[in-house]
Amino acid sequence: MSVFLSETDIARFLGQSLPDTRKAIKSSKLKSISKQGHKVFPREEVLNWLAENFTSLTTKRLMLADYSSADSAGLDPFSCGITQLLSESEICFPERTSTRSSILRLISGKAVERGAVYDAAELLEQLEQREMVVSTALKCGAALIHPLDIRQLYVEKELLLLIIPPHPIPFGEARGRLTSLFFLLLFPDPHRHVHILARLNRLLRSNDFIETILSTTLHEEALDIVYRRELDVIGSGGKS
Repeated sequence: MSVFLSETDIARFLGQSLPDTRKAIKSSKLKSISKQGHKVFPREEVLNWLAENFTSLTTKRLMLADYSSADSAGLDPFSCGITQLLSESEICFPERTSTRSSILRLISGKAVERGAVYDAAELLEQLEQREMVVSTALKCGAALIHPLDIRQLYVEKELLLLIIPPHPIPFGEARGRLTSLFFLLLFPDPHRHVHILARLNRLLRSNDFIETILSTTLHEEALDIVYRRELDVIGSGGKS
């Protein structure tokens, strides 16, 4: 995995032209360095910047980021990738979780159980460091949790988890809103990571979807709610 990303890489993440990408970078706080005469940006800083800024994109811009990053990762942008990932792992309904630290410990343990990583303590440290930079909690009531630097972990396989605790908890959302849905993203491929990030942001732009999934405690029912919402988002007629 490259430590640095170019302006072209970022343009592909966003699904926009190089001139528009350069404008976005200029207005950001991303710091570049020069390598072999080309401007490049630290990989993890770019990914964290995208995570923080996807929520402010228009619906159309977010859709373009979703499809462009999928294409760059060699994925079908019109498949129900989120549904498939969640069906391969598990949607968890823990009985007891009331703090940010307990959620992060639970998620780290689940990642080990699923065989995605071997060391829960190392993953927990990376998740905690990411939350210290800027919380991954969104104002919609969900958190898209990921390591500060996934290159510091040995990831055996990709993993998407959804944790739905019995009650919302304070997780660090900027305005103090409570968080009810917790997704863990473990995707070493940056294009794959950005695609999943963009797709989840698209799914979460529906209050009805969030309210409906919070009304169930059944894995299959929750998975079906995700599937129907993802079909809505991609406009696809068939499950894949």
